[in-house]
Amino acid sequence: MSMAATHPLALVLPPARVGWAMVAAAHALFALVFGAMYSFGAFFETLQASFQAGRFSVSLVFSVTAFLYYATGLVAGALADRHAPRLVVGAGIVLLALGFALASLAQSLASLTLVYCSFVGLGVGLVYVPTIAVVQRWFVRQRSRASGLALAGTGLGTLVAPLIAGWMLQGMGWQQAMRWFALGIAVLGLAAAALLVAQPADLGLGPDGAPSAGPGGPPAAAGMSLAEALAGARFWWTFAAILLASIGLFVALVHIAPQARGLGLAAERAPLLIGLIGVGNVAGRLVLGGLGDRLGVRRLLLALSVALALLHGLWLVAANLWLLGAFALLFGLAHGGCIALYPAVAAECFGTRRLGAILGALYVSVGIAALVSASAAGWLFDRTQSYALPIALSGLAALVGAACLWRAGQISTPHLAP
Repeated sequence: MSMAATHPLALVLPPARVGWAMVAAAHALFALVFGAMYSFGAFFETLQASFQAGRFSVSLVFSVTAFLYYATGLVAGALADRHAPRLVVGAGIVLLALGFALASLAQSLASLTLVYCSFVGLGVGLVYVPTIAVVQRWFVRQRSRASGLALAGTGLGTLVAPLIAGWMLQGMGWQQAMRWFALGIAVLGLAAAALLVAQPADLGLGPDGAPSAGPGGPPAAAGMSLAEALAGARFWWTFAAILLASIGLFVALVHIAPQARGLGLAAERAPLLIGLIGVGNVAGRLVLGGLGDRLGVRRLLLALSVALALLHGLWLVAANLWLLGAFALLFGLAHGGCIALYPAVAAECFGTRRLGAILGALYVSVGIAALVSASAAGWLFDRTQSYALPIALSGLAALVGAACLWRAGQISTPHLAP
């Protein structure tokens, strides 16, 4: 019996709604996995006090984990191009839940680093790229909007999970809080992963809610192979642009809460700033992602990349909660828009035939940024007792990244069918 006849979504939803069900499943998965990942900032000071460690050492846990999940995307995307995404994503959910459960048993920072980085990094990596590649294949005309709605889950998770973690830490130890996170990830994540279908052709449908792809069956997705994309200069300019634009995100997610604590903000309120980045992310992905379908994804992405660089000036002078909050909200807005547009730009430039592998390769750049940025900011703070230099360097990187994105847009590539 075919998947079209047995998949629950095909049985209960009209054809025009099935693609949006994929978006909803992706939204839920991103909220879970990135909410869990970015809750690390709320655990930061508790872990630092528990293990008597410096900010560089604790930052390194997050940095290595983030590098691993983006590096894993290179393999995960290729796997999901060839196998059912729900299987790849389901395996990622299991690893992520195990990562939190095993980290809660750690007796030293070294053992926590080993299990948290390995399991959480691999788990998130197996979820992210396969899931966003699914969304790209289900849409053409509304691809930017669909990406924005799906990736808004990341912003929602960034908003809610640190607040939940902060609330939990008021009444229980960090170990017990991590065990509750593990349970929630496993139950909700596996349910969402089970809904994923690689492409509309698997259910006898076409993209954008078409009930049928016409005579002869659904056409195969068109586009470059990974090798063809890697051979072109446009890929590498885009890679550099994403890498440089991502540096500030990881510096902010890990360090804005301890920075606020240094300015005198109460411990239970500091995670609110991470939450404001999440609020901005949700708005950016929902509103700005949809605008890409009308204004042009590359043009809008370039404008947002420049905005990221300029916002570092506000961060640099922020000396109270209100200014930090304004920065967090606006920075989240601009970065959320960028993240919503990256997959649509990649699909436009390279096609969707091997989009999972190509996105995985592009997102290695984010892993490099994560590995270097948060830990380097912690190292610089430990030596200067100030965040001024990390913020300034992060802003400069964002400005150079915008220039790289502009250069990528000047390179022509062959026309690709959706």
